[in-house]
Amino acid sequence: MKRFYLVRHAQTTWNGQNRIQGHSDVPLSPLGERQASCLKEFFASTRLSGLITSQMARTRQTAEAILSGLPAAPKTGGQGAAQAGNGHRLNLVVMPDLAEMHLGAWEGLTPSEVDAKFGGAYAQWRVRPSSVIIPDAEPVQDFRRRVRRALEQIVDDSRAGEHVIVTHGGVIAALLADLLDADYDRLLRRLRLDNAGVTALEFETPNPHALWINSTGHLSVLGPIDGGHWG
Repeated sequence: MKRFYLVRHAQTTWNGQNRIQGHSDVPLSPLGERQASCLKEFFASTRLSGLITSQMARTRQTAEAILSGLPAAPKTGGQGAAQAGNGHRLNLVVMPDLAEMHLGAWEGLTPSEVDAKFGGAYAQWRVRPSSVIIPDAEPVQDFRRRVRRALEQIVDDSRAGEHVIVTHGGVIAALLADLLDADYDRLLRRLRLDNAGVTALEFETPNPHALWINSTGHLSVLGPIDGGHWG
């Protein structure tokens, strides 16, 4: 059995301002750092077999927090035996295909700014995302194809056990649409994926299935949760 925890990165400064991120490389906010610490505690007792992240700063910071809470690698062999450079059982694997959709001219703007600048395009996106062409953005089908390819590679390359994939809201939504054979537009409109929320998938022969979506109980110590903008 292979279980994968899809973790949306912790809050960034732009999430806190409800700005659209896409490929813009924005660091975690102070609240995001606390959320990442909660994820560290959540996974501290899990015997992880893999830890994978996109290359963006917000996912790497979140993944590094999780890594810092894992047990140290046991010393093996004789004097001077080699250990992983981070001192932990796992090395962090970076996979660029797990990055968020490139959102072109919308990046850095709030939804209201998008509507003002692009004639109500965000309001239209809220009704039917696939009907909106974002200037200079990655085509939706190209985005879905690359994240599907990334997950297939991860599943094929991973041994049995539990694995964490730190990625982005749009990526998790796209993967769930494939897994659940769901209408992508409808899923984007109705699915909430919070910063530092955890979604669990299990891959067993013959069919994969979702165990849960957007678990946030580990964040309860921080107070009410604001969903934040995807990205």
